[in-house]
Amino acid sequence: MTDDIQTLRDDIAYLKALANGGQGRDLSGGILLMGAGLLFAAASLIQWLAMERLLPNMANLAWLVATLLFMALLAAMKLRWRSEGSSGGASAYAWQGVGMGCFFIFVALAIATWRTQSMLLVFFAPSIIFILYGAAWTAVGAALRKGWIQLTGWGSFLAAGVVAWFIGQPVSYLIYAAGLLLLAFLPGLVFVLNAPRSIEAAT
Repeated sequence: MTDDIQTLRDDIAYLKALANGGQGRDLSGGILLMGAGLLFAAASLIQWLAMERLLPNMANLAWLVATLLFMALLAAMKLRWRSEGSSGGASAYAWQGVGMGCFFIFVALAIATWRTQSMLLVFFAPSIIFILYGAAWTAVGAALRKGWIQLTGWGSFLAAGVVAWFIGQPVSYLIYAAGLLLLAFLPGLVFVLNAPRSIEAAT
C-alpha cells in the first residue's frame, strides 16, 4: 500500500514537472516574441519618421540597435534554459531560428545593396521577414495543434503581400510596425499571460 502511494506521488510530481516545464517554454517563447515585436516595430517606426523627414535619418542605427538588443535577449533566454536544464520548446526554437534568419538576411541585404547600389532590396526586407514569421507560425501551430497560431501564420503571409504592394513608400514601414505588433508582440503577450495560469493549475 505504501509503495502504491509513493508511486502515485511520483507520478503526480512527474506530471507537475512536465506541466511547469512546458509552460516555461511558452513563457520563454512569449518573451522572445514580445521583444522582437517591440524592438523591430520601434525601429520600423523610426524608419517611417525618417522617410517622412519628421526625424533625423537615424534609421540604420535604429535597426542595428534593435538587432543587437534582440540577440542579447536571445542569449539571455539561452542562459536561462541552460541554468534550468530545459530547452526552449517548439515556440522558442522557432523564434530563435527566425531571429538568426533575420540577422543574416539583413547582412545579406546590406552586402547586396552595397554591390548593386540599389535600395530596392532593402525596401523588400519587411516582406521577407513576414514570410519568415509565417513559416515559423505555421510550424509552431502544427506542432502545438492550435488553430489560432496557424491563422497567425497565414496572417503573416498576407502581411508580406500588403507590405510588398507599398514597397518603397514610407507607409510600408508604418504597416510593418503595425504588423509586428499584431503578429509578434500580441501573440507573445498571450503566451506570457497564459503560462502562469497553467502553472498554477498544475500545482
